[in-house]
Amino acid sequence: MKYKILVIDDDISILRLVRNVLESKNFVVDTLTSIPDIDICHFIGYDLIILDIMMPHSGIEICRYIREFISVPIIFLTAKNLEEDVVYGIQTGADDYITKPFNMEELFARVAAHLRREERCQNRTQ
Repeated sequence: MKYKILVIDDDISILRLVRNVLESKNFVVDTLTSIPDIDICHFIGYDLIILDIMMPHSGIEICRYIREFISVPIIFLTAKNLEEDVVYGIQTGADDYITKPFNMEELFARVAAHLRREERCQNRTQ
């Protein structure tokens, strides 16, 4: 099964890097530099979401809104690296928090771990 991942970041170079690496690992990756409105339709159909925090629409605001409707893993990928930022991000509804600059192998490992966990949970409920 090919997993579908949505990456939202206003930094085009980050989007390109993440897309290239994840696609080389056989994931289907969609990217957005922003969203005009926080509409749940932007987020349906994905197995995992990677989200920057510091964008015109705050990633925290996006996460808080979509978490009510979707249960897929959300990973913050952000330059906000203070301990209270990490704690607040996870309390908002994110499943993981990675600070920039980041290592692509670590990002891939965390993505894969979250997807494995989701797969195990789905297998238990079947």
